[in-house]
Amino acid sequence: MLLVQHKRLKLWVPVGGEMQPGETPLEAAERELWEGIGVDHPIFPHIHSVLGAPPGLLLYEEHEAGRKGTHMNFAFIAEVPHKNVRSNGAYGASLWVNALAELPEGTPPSVQDAMPYALTAGVT
Repeated sequence: MLLVQHKRLKLWVPVGGEMQPGETPLEAAERELWEGIGVDHPIFPHIHSVLGAPPGLLLYEEHEAGRKGTHMNFAFIAEVPHKNVRSNGAYGASLWVNALAELPEGTPPSVQDAMPYALTAGVT
């Protein structure tokens, strides 16, 4: 799992961002990988047998976000052609993590909870 140190939030989080109008969650995930860290042409494997689930969908979570209303998080897993990343300025350091014990301090509980699912999704 790739984690990036979010400069504003001061947390270690997966790459992410907001969907643009007319964009699907999967399209947003692919765009955010490119814009956020310079990774192009990810492969989103089918990991669910749920009819209609997009490839790579790992988890979904939602919570109230004050004035913004309901915040919906779609977590995807992707195979990437390389592990070289560059920051778009919103992120500081990046870290590839292979085990729960490797999660750095400042990793939110939601990411900690998702890690076992990411590790067992069958993607290397």
